[in-house]
Amino acid sequence: PKKALAESREIIASCIGASPDEIYFTSGGTESDNWVIKGSAFSDNEKRAMITTAFEHHAILRSCKAIEKLGYPVAYVLPSNEGYISSSQIREVITNRTRLVSIMFANNEIGSIQPIQELCETAHKFGAQFHTDAVQAVGHVEIDVHKLGIDFLSASAHKFNGPKGIGFLYIRKGVKIRSFIHGGAQERKRRAGTENV
Repeated sequence: PKKALAESREIIASCIGASPDEIYFTSGGTESDNWVIKGSAFSDNEKRAMITTAFEHHAILRSCKAIEKLGYPVAYVLPSNEGYISSSQIREVITNRTRLVSIMFANNEIGSIQPIQELCETAHKFGAQFHTDAVQAVGHVEIDVHKLGIDFLSASAHKFNGPKGIGFLYIRKGVKIRSFIHGGAQERKRRAGTENV
């Protein structure tokens, strides 16, 4: 099992331009999204703001609603009529107190692909981290997380011909985020639970 996990981690990392030690296996895109939104919020005692869009997957929107109930402010940016988010829209709501910007790579209903590199650069200029739900994009469009500047990326195996019930979260090396599932020391002590080999 360890060899299979290591090989899978290497293959997945190479597909998105990451290092194997930046890939964390999860139960799918929903868990990965929850981990980023809640893990990021709970890493922040100052309860700084987050930014997302109004047309994200429910895993993002409902996670954001959950942290809002705990006092973490969330701004929801509306897409254009064609389904795009621009960096100027992000600049209108982002401040130096924004912790995370989360914008999906490719929309699951209308297929619009966002200008991720530009959006990452805008987030980073204000000291915020950038997450993308790339469930609809991984395996379908070219992605290089390091070139694009992505800090977190969620994916689900069944969207790129893998089994259902498995996914991963890319966490850029050096980025701090709280664990979401506690228990054992799996996934380098960041995600407990027996791995779904």
